[in-house]
Amino acid sequence: MIKKMIKRKFLQREKAAVQKRVWIRLTRCCNNRCIFCLDSENQDGSVIPFKKIEHQLKRGREENIERVVFSGGEPTLHPEFIKIIKKAKDLGYQHIQVITNGRLFMYPDFLKKTVRAGVNEITFSIHGHTKNLHEKQTQIKGSFQQTLLGLNNALKIPGLIVNIDIVVNKINVKYLYEMLCFFINLGVHEFELLQVMPFGRAWENRKKVLYDIKKVYPSLKKVFSLSKNPSLFLWCNRFPPSFLEGFEELIQHPLKLFDEIEGRKEMFEEFLKEEKIMDCFGERCQYCFLENFCKDLIELKKKRFLHSKPLPKCLQGMKINIEKRKLKYKKSLSIYKILYFYLKHRYFVKSLRCEICKYNPVCFGMNIDYIRKKGFKVLKEFKNG
Repeated sequence: MIKKMIKRKFLQREKAAVQKRVWIRLTRCCNNRCIFCLDSENQDGSVIPFKKIEHQLKRGREENIERVVFSGGEPTLHPEFIKIIKKAKDLGYQHIQVITNGRLFMYPDFLKKTVRAGVNEITFSIHGHTKNLHEKQTQIKGSFQQTLLGLNNALKIPGLIVNIDIVVNKINVKYLYEMLCFFINLGVHEFELLQVMPFGRAWENRKKVLYDIKKVYPSLKKVFSLSKNPSLFLWCNRFPPSFLEGFEELIQHPLKLFDEIEGRKEMFEEFLKEEKIMDCFGERCQYCFLENFCKDLIELKKKRFLHSKPLPKCLQGMKINIEKRKLKYKKSLSIYKILYFYLKHRYFVKSLRCEICKYNPVCFGMNIDYIRKKGFKVLKEFKNG
């Protein structure tokens, strides 16, 4: 029975991960000042005009997309927030999600208007389970109490999907298990753990928020173990797959990389066409989920081609079909075509156990899709001697 529930949960996860959705920014302002905000450079205090938002909504429906996600900045600060929700509903969106710090939902009437307008799902961004821990990160006094009130108000509304985003960083990572247990006891059963990224305010405060995953791996493993509860949904965003051995269902769906690339499309295209190196390249790469993809871009420009990666020694001789392909560089090459090649032929990962294998220095690991299906257990280390 439990195995069936786990399998059903996995299939639900896969369906949700690849479901098309329109992501729409409503504001470039926020009433928090999170110490790790990767979007801080885009925050100028403005709101996106209603007409522009309406155009994006209509374009999404023309593509038969039925799910929309509103974000910011802080989306609830938009003066026409309710009007925007109603417009999305009127255009035929079947699922309307808002990602918010939830502070304005401390007002029950505002929350009720939001739900009546058409919102199906509210994702609360909460980064601590105590006042001190949360506000050390939001840098706004009183923000924890307001967000907690908003969360509790939302949990009282029948049929409303309520979940929590947590940006995992040096400040809160050791308290992560206690945090999830606290919110589970409140009635939350879905969480997305977002690995801190080295951009915006996070890079400015890198000594405070960036951390070495290996040093806190036991704490993270305890958190990941909660995913085995059939009634709990746990998502991991931008976490290195190697740290998810035994929890392969938590590995971020590879297609999500298209969203990551979309957000930095201009930067990548400038590098491909104009020889302009990515402005974030250098020290911060070691903390970035896109590190290996960027390395491939640089190699593609330098060598003028990329080959598909070979099977690891431990899987050679098995009946595994690995296509041998070659991607040639040209200035007109689409960044999305490169990403597709990367996902299919170059996105290889290793187990942490591979570090003791004598072939580790010359081995790339195995394709991400194969690992997601079969698990890291298929990789065997060859020891010296």
